[in-house]
Amino acid sequence: MQRRFANPFQKKGLPNRYSFTLSSLSQAVITEIHLHPPSPSQHRQKRQVLLFFKFLARKEEKKKMRLILMKGHERPLTFLKYNRDGDLLFSCAKDHTPTVWFADNGERIGTYRGHNGAVWSCDVSRDSMRLITGSADQTVKLWNVQTGAQLCTFNFGSPARAVWGPLNRTIVSAGEDAVIRIWDSETGKLLREADKESGHKKTITSLTKSVDCSHFLTGSLDKSAKLWDTRTLTLIKTYVTERPVNAVAMSPLLDHVSKNKYEQHNLYAIPFAPNCIFP
Repeated sequence: MQRRFANPFQKKGLPNRYSFTLSSLSQAVITEIHLHPPSPSQHRQKRQVLLFFKFLARKEEKKKMRLILMKGHERPLTFLKYNRDGDLLFSCAKDHTPTVWFADNGERIGTYRGHNGAVWSCDVSRDSMRLITGSADQTVKLWNVQTGAQLCTFNFGSPARAVWGPLNRTIVSAGEDAVIRIWDSETGKLLREADKESGHKKTITSLTKSVDCSHFLTGSLDKSAKLWDTRTLTLIKTYVTERPVNAVAMSPLLDHVSKNKYEQHNLYAIPFAPNCIFP
C-alpha cells in the first residue's frame, strides 16, 4: 500500500517543488529524510521535511499499543493510581500488600507490607515521595515511596479510604463509619471531623479529590454523593440518586462530577457550578 502526503512546504508559504510517496508507515518508522545535493537555499526546506516526516512517524507509532502484563498480586485488585508524572503505577489488592510498578515496562519496583486486611485505596504525594493507603484493617498508613518504610498509622473504628489534602499537608479520610476526617500528615493529629448532620448516613464507598485538592467528592450507600471544601470541611453540594453510589469521579478539565450506581451501568455527569440547582 502506498501513502501520498501533502507538500509540507505549502502551509509554510514556500515553493511547491516537492511531493513524496512512501510505503505504509505501519511497516517502518521514518527517522530521517535526506535531500541531495543540499544547496544553501535548501537547508531550511530540508529541516522542514525532516520535522514533517518525523511527526508523521510519531503519529503512526502512537497507534501501536503494547500490552504489558503485570504479575505480582495474589488476590483481586481493588484500586490503581498513577503518580503525577505518570511514570509510576501504584496498585492495591485484597492480598494486603500495595505494590509500585514502572509504568513504561511493568517492572515491579517494590511492595509496602504492614496491612492486615484488603487495601481499598491509595494516593501518592505530588513529589512521589510519600504514599497513603486505606485498608479493611481499619487503618490508614503513610509510607516512604522509595524505601517502603512505614511512617505513620492512623487508626479507625472501621475500614477507611484516604487522599492527600492541599500541598500534602493534610490527609482526608472516610470509611464505613460514614465520618469524614482531616489529619495532619506530619504529626498524625486529628484536625477536624465533618458535621454528622450534613454528612453521609451510611458507608462511604468512594473518595476522590479535585486536581488542585481544593475540593473532594464522596459517594455513599445512602444514595448520595457530596462535594466538600477540603480546607474547611464544609459541605458545598449534595447529589441525590435513586440507588446506592458505588464510585465517583471529578473531571480535571470541566466543572463536572460523575457517579456510578450499583446495579446499573450508566455513568452520570453532573455540573457542580454554583448556579445549578439539584433536586
